[in-house]
Order: sequence, then C-alpha cells, then structure tokens
Amino acid sequence: MSTVPGRTSPTSASQRRDGRHAELRGTARERLLNAALAELRERGYEGSSLEAIARRAGLTRGAVYWNFHSKLELFVALLEQRVDGPARELMRLTETAPPETLTAGAVSHGLGRLVREQRDLIMLLFEYWALAVRDPNLRPSFNERQKLLRNALARALESRHAHTGVPLVYPAERLATAILALANGLAMTALAEPEAVSEQLLGEVLDLLYDGLAARASGAGSGRSRSTSSRAGRPSNSGRASDR
Repeated sequence: MSTVPGRTSPTSASQRRDGRHAELRGTARERLLNAALAELRERGYEGSSLEAIARRAGLTRGAVYWNFHSKLELFVALLEQRVDGPARELMRLTETAPPETLTAGAVSHGLGRLVREQRDLIMLLFEYWALAVRDPNLRPSFNERQKLLRNALARALESRHAHTGVPLVYPAERLATAILALANGLAMTALAEPEAVSEQLLGEVLDLLYDGLAARASGAGSGRSRSTSSRAGRPSNSGRASDR
C-alpha cells in the first residue's frame, strides 16, 4: 500500500493508537496506568470505566484489552506497581538486613513516604476494601492480594528471626496479619488526621511488639533483665527483635 509523503498510513496510525506498535508496546501500559489513576481519582472505582480510561490515555478500547482484561485487572496492576511493590521492598529490608541493623524505623518511614506519595491510590485502596466487603465478585481478588502480602511478610519475619537468633514464638502468619492491619489503620488515620500519625509511630509500636516477643522467647526473668538494661542505656543479651 502506497502512502503520501509526510502522511502516516491508516494502518500505522491504528497501530500507534491501540498501543500494539512495536515502539509503543511498553508505553501503552504505562499510559493506561497513569490514565487509570487520574480517572479513578475523579470518579472512584465504581464510577470509572475502561472506555473512559482509554480515552484519557489517548488509546483505543482495544489497547486496553491488549494489556488488561478488565477494570479490576487494571486496578490491581496499578496497586501492584505503586503500592504493593514498594511495600514488599520494605518487607525485603526486614528479611535481608544484617542482624545488627535496625529496621523498624526504616520501615516506618517507608510507610509514611508511601502514604504521602500515593495518597490518592491509598484512598482508592480503602474504597476497594469497602466494595469487596459488600461485593462477593470483588472479594476473591481482594483476599488474594491480602494473602500474597501476608505470606510475604510472614516469610520476612521468619527469616529475620532466624538471622538474629531470637525465636519467633508466635505464628508468623498471624503476626503478619496483625502488622498489616496496624499499617493499614495508621495509613487510614494519616489520610484524615496527618498530625496524629508521625512517621515514627509504626516503628515505635513495632518496637513494643517485638520487645514483647523477645521477652516471651527469653522468659520472664530475661525480659525483666532486658528492661533494666534498656533503661540503663545498654543493650540486653537477648536483643530487641524489632532491631533485628
């Protein structure tokens, strides 16, 4: 098929618009994710549509289905890239840091930064939770996401305690469930009342939580000894699990 110099053929224009042209395969997905966030921010999850997201991205509906099969899949991909991925990086910090490295404070600051940088998406995440509670069609995907995060955190906790030599005397999965609930609750509070939630708060609570775990692992006598040495400004023999 011949083309007029200086003009783009209908085929190549269509390829560029639907995102399947070789030069745009990588960018179409990112454009859709950015457009989805903007659309979801304005209209919420229920009020948004794939057609509106495609228009906002400057792509055809076919481009959306080339990359995502549904609005839910697109939303989950957005969460994975911008919330869950960074959250797992914080878990990996806990899992891989040397035993002598303090991690609770870094995790706490990381959560605070995530809430600040992804404020709109965190609010949409809470909308997703509210919808999943009411809608049995959304609930499986929400629960699967929670399960993946919970399992990742449980593995990180088990690895951390193995590295430090402080026995984990409470089931890792149940502990991970509680920590995720704590982080979600603090994030929700920070969105509405930011002055009530400092970036240190999660780390401080994790310190208290893990101090209790270390005391239980070491026995009541060791726990009292560690408390006394901490007041004196000296580390205890058993060590603080949260610092590990």
